[in-house]
Amino acid sequence: MNGEYLKTFFRGSSVSLIGTGLFGILNYLIRRKLSIDLSIAQYGTFYALFALYALVFGLADIGLTQTGTLMIAGAADSPPRRDAVFSQLFLLKAVSAVLCACGILWFLRATGRSEYLAGGLTLMALYFVLQTLNGTLQALWNGLKKFGTQQVFYLLTSGLTLALLWAGGSRTPGRIALCFTIAAGGALLGGLIHLRIGNIGRLHLQFRKKICSSLILTGGQIAISTSLLSFMYYMDTLMLEALRGPESTGLYNVALPLMQIVQALMVFPGVFLPIAVEMERKGEYGKLLRFVGGAVLVTIAAIGPVWGFFHWKSAFLIRILFDAKYVAAAPAATVLCVGLLFYTLGNFLVQIMFCLGKTGVMVAISAMAALLNFVLNYVLISRNGFLGAAQATLLSYLTFALLTGAALVYVLERRIHVRRSC
Repeated sequence: MNGEYLKTFFRGSSVSLIGTGLFGILNYLIRRKLSIDLSIAQYGTFYALFALYALVFGLADIGLTQTGTLMIAGAADSPPRRDAVFSQLFLLKAVSAVLCACGILWFLRATGRSEYLAGGLTLMALYFVLQTLNGTLQALWNGLKKFGTQQVFYLLTSGLTLALLWAGGSRTPGRIALCFTIAAGGALLGGLIHLRIGNIGRLHLQFRKKICSSLILTGGQIAISTSLLSFMYYMDTLMLEALRGPESTGLYNVALPLMQIVQALMVFPGVFLPIAVEMERKGEYGKLLRFVGGAVLVTIAAIGPVWGFFHWKSAFLIRILFDAKYVAAAPAATVLCVGLLFYTLGNFLVQIMFCLGKTGVMVAISAMAALLNFVLNYVLISRNGFLGAAQATLLSYLTFALLTGAALVYVLERRIHVRRSC
């Protein structure tokens, strides 16, 4: 049975790594296109705005994506239950996303910033609404272990965005936002068609109070934890924009695409989630503990090679992939790539904590890490600029991974002890 888990994990990871690698290339090409067509300040402003929207919509998710994935994985053998969970997840996320978009646009008008709406802010709000709905499909693919399908639609969104930008869509902020929005809409439509034609599931737009309540109640504490993780992921860019301005933000957002090389590792938490659900349901806590140990060892082994490669090659990569004017971002890229190792490890461990029902513990750990992240960003950005933002990110992710790992080992060892005593 343990071999079957490993086989599923490695098969799903292989497919997801290939897809994520291609996604990273497309994301790089998108950022490169924008970095060439826009000034450093314009490029920085665009991605600062993008980070703001991503943070707000992440908070509006209220833990539904994670909860939906868990519940779909648990109902994988019952198509009626699976479809009911997916349908209610779609409805709840649609309502939360529309309310979030209306709130952002109302705030812009109320604060006298409506003149920027013509520059693409309304379209960006629509883009994030569509991406929120795409998230419900991703929860379904993940919960059913259809990792290849998930990667196909990731690539469809990015590929279509890049094609539209190259067709002349990167000349103004409004056109850029339109390209992103059309791509997200195309991916959503394609996903819904595939869902129906492939007989994978059905979307029933009928409100079911009991399932909605389960999603919201189960997702309550998960929402806080995942929202705090989103806070840490985007806060560096937002605080950098506020404290140092668009030039520093632009340089920092050239370092971030290099991080995509390491970010391919982020497939592991998503792939492992449905496996962890099955192992927890069977009470196989010893096997879970061995997976935890393996993840920690792999992370430790990767630190040296990742740091060494990017320490020596970041400047070269930025020069050939972007432009010599961005080479100053090289040190930040090295720090960010090492930091992402710990972010990936932390997310891997979080999946298991959620499966074990320890959401309250994760809320406390996420809150401590987010508070530390805010303080470190303020102190280190004020002192070191965009390099300080990268340093704050690394230290925050390291703290999060250490605290989560310690808590998880304690919980698993306690459960193993209880099962042996019975």
